[in-house]
Amino acid sequence: MRTTIKDIANYTGFSVTTISLVLNNKAHKIPKSTKDTILDAAEKLNYHPNQLAVGLVKKRTDTIGLIISDVSNVFFSNLAKGVEDECRKKGWNLFLCNTNDKHERDLSYIQILADKGVDGILFCMSLDSDKKKAMESIALLEKLKMPFVMIDRFLEEASCSSVIVNHIQGGYAASKYLLEQGHRKIGCVTGPQELEDSRDRLTGYQKALKEYGVPYRQELIYEGKYDSESGYLGAKYLTEQKATAIFTFNDMSAYGAYNYLKKQKIHVPEQISLVGYDDIFFSELLDVPLTTVRQPVYDMGVEAVKQLAEEVGNERKSQKCITFQPSLIIRDSVSVCRKEE
Repeated sequence: MRTTIKDIANYTGFSVTTISLVLNNKAHKIPKSTKDTILDAAEKLNYHPNQLAVGLVKKRTDTIGLIISDVSNVFFSNLAKGVEDECRKKGWNLFLCNTNDKHERDLSYIQILADKGVDGILFCMSLDSDKKKAMESIALLEKLKMPFVMIDRFLEEASCSSVIVNHIQGGYAASKYLLEQGHRKIGCVTGPQELEDSRDRLTGYQKALKEYGVPYRQELIYEGKYDSESGYLGAKYLTEQKATAIFTFNDMSAYGAYNYLKKQKIHVPEQISLVGYDDIFFSELLDVPLTTVRQPVYDMGVEAVKQLAEEVGNERKSQKCITFQPSLIIRDSVSVCRKEE
């Protein structure tokens, strides 16, 4: 059974009021010897305050929820680490909710976290969320009057703050680098096209092609799901299209593409170049270290907590959009194109 203030009163012989004042650091007129006796008893009896009861008094629980789509993806693991580290600095507790990219779980976890009395939610919506589903999630958060911040995947229509990356610039930087190396037949393994981040990366790709006078070809675009299987199947399709380079819209897809090419004995970068997006931990550990676009994921997690802290207890909603800039990390998976187009 949880130790209560009454238990400490029975153990020490002091009144509940005296013990409450000591434990809440309000015992200004109580002798030090009494304070020491009560604090020693609290430690001996393993007393911890009932956070739910404290939350009811303070109207704050110092707890937030983080809803992410796939904890097995290193991108989201790094994001969660940034969130957790910043929460610890603020003395906050964190509930981590993994949806496995299912919209129904988005809705379920939003309700569960609200029922738990969290002060706010950091929300990275599931992969299968089209615009209609995303608005359903936003509507639920607003109905519950829950402060929230969207991370990475966001909707311009949502009346909330967001922490994102300039994905147009990221797609442009990766594509421009391949074009500079002489590639003109650049295939893409995208993410789901209902997601704004995937559309933005494709926009950056198209911008670079236009700048170099290279026509956009729909047959060089393979729509994936931000997973290794998509990369594997996308690489198979794009090699059949005679692409000289493949730009995958995340590193998990790049790993899948790399596995397919290795299985087919197609050498990277001698026979085909490969670029990823994210720069997660394993990218530099591949047999051929991956050239990729780095997202400052950890920093995004830290910033998201800071933005949520501004929202919590604030009656007026903020609609800040904090945009991080990506950077191209050049390694060994790209070579100068020597093939005839």
